[in-house]
Amino acid sequence: MGKIYDGISTIISESGPHEVAVESSYYGKDANAAAKLGEARGVIRLAVHQAGLPIAAYTPAEVKKAVAGTGQATKEQVQYMITRMFKLRQMPRPLDASDALAIAICHIHRRQLQGEGADRKPRKPEVEALLARMVSR
Repeated sequence: MGKIYDGISTIISESGPHEVAVESSYYGKDANAAAKLGEARGVIRLAVHQAGLPIAAYTPAEVKKAVAGTGQATKEQVQYMITRMFKLRQMPRPLDASDALAIAICHIHRRQLQGEGADRKPRKPEVEALLARMVSR
């Protein structure tokens, strides 16, 4: 867990975000996997809190609906929509990279609906740079 904390803290200090968005708790058939994800999510939330950043959480269905138009979309459908939205030359890999971008898009949509952050829409070069950093870690 220390490696996750240190990694998130480094990302926060290097990229200087104003806020953070995460996917909310996962409920699945595998209790062990859910417990491990919960622990990791807690460590991430602690690092974000200690950095003094606001954090928002979205359900998997909210994220999928924001990007693919349906809360029942598959990971591959989300990946495809991210590729189309940003006119990327290749699909984000691994699938977790497109999931992370989908969470960011969901958060941007929510903030715009609330009348906040309308000027903080990511552009293609920023998305490609973020993907490159995510894949290299």
